[in-house]
Amino acid sequence: MGDIIDNEEVDRDIVEPEVLQKHFSKKYKLLTETAVSLNKSYINKLHCTKSLQMAVSLSDNTFEVYQLRNTSLQRVCRLSGHKNTLTEVVCSPKDEHLVYSAGHDGMLKLWDIRSGGSCAMEYKDEEDTLIRPYECMDVSCNGLVLCAGSQVIQDDAYLVFWDQRLPKPLGGYWNSHTEDITQVKFHKEKTEILTTGSLDGLMNVFDIMEQTEDDALTYSLNVENSVEKITWLDSTQVACITQSNELQVWDTEEGDLLSGCTKEKVARSIRRSKADDCYLVDAFNSIDDTIVLLAGSHGGNGDVLRSVTLDDRRLLPTTNFTENKQIVRCCWYDKDRDLLVTTGESGLISVWSACADEEDGAASKPLSTSLNKLHVNRHKPY
Repeated sequence: MGDIIDNEEVDRDIVEPEVLQKHFSKKYKLLTETAVSLNKSYINKLHCTKSLQMAVSLSDNTFEVYQLRNTSLQRVCRLSGHKNTLTEVVCSPKDEHLVYSAGHDGMLKLWDIRSGGSCAMEYKDEEDTLIRPYECMDVSCNGLVLCAGSQVIQDDAYLVFWDQRLPKPLGGYWNSHTEDITQVKFHKEKTEILTTGSLDGLMNVFDIMEQTEDDALTYSLNVENSVEKITWLDSTQVACITQSNELQVWDTEEGDLLSGCTKEKVARSIRRSKADDCYLVDAFNSIDDTIVLLAGSHGGNGDVLRSVTLDDRRLLPTTNFTENKQIVRCCWYDKDRDLLVTTGESGLISVWSACADEEDGAASKPLSTSLNKLHVNRHKPY
């Protein structure tokens, strides 16, 4: 019998190195990088504040808080306390010392990093109810309302709300999703607007100031695929990345699909040959108000990380992060300073700073730039 020949395609660049450099013309330098663990733990969640404090959750169900000072990352504390899988970490938008976490143990926890990372409060359901394993959570922009999304329990998937000051829930929704809820994201400026995503292929938009769930549900948008990640791009547009690595951009005020692209289109745009090896990280609004999509490839050493700009349904090559060393799971973008943070499967936190444009003399804002405080009116959750 003859030898079996493996004809499976190996993912590779489809253009020469000099062409890559020309196509991906915006340059970022690796400002600093640190490994959060010497074990085989990877980072699966990332959340940052305006002061460049960042919380990262690890696959061993612990999480760490770091502060970026000038060009170095300093660890503030390492925290643990969930009895089951840790699924989310979120920094408070109003108090730099507070971090929230959620897990499959049916609890949300509030941590105060000033005291070495002690648990300041536990948020949970009534004692006589079933444990709801939470897959995701978020905090409203005024820091007052918490929302967590659960797996399906007895045929219902729950969105549960808390007042930040009280351990018992305010109430919840359970009729809007039929499968596990994978994302909950509050609007960046409007405390009453919430988007949620689920394995059921729906992305819902709520106004939680309304009295009932039916009245609160503004739109139920059919993504036609399981929702992996939701990101607010601006005051009206939301980016949705599906579990099959497709990107969709929706208008939450009109309920319209504005644009979308498949992983095959993304693979071509980042100049890779094998779409099945390519993955999408996240989308964000850049310093020049264009939508940027961060994508990579599992092929080779898994170090390929590139960004493209979404321009009138076209994907235009933007940046090749040549110093990347890992498969990236999460990213966070600071629009004020054109700064990008990436984390991933090698347990690295990488901070990227935009290089100066030598042609027009423009440069990214320095890290010491002071930030204006957000002034947000406080509203009741219902």
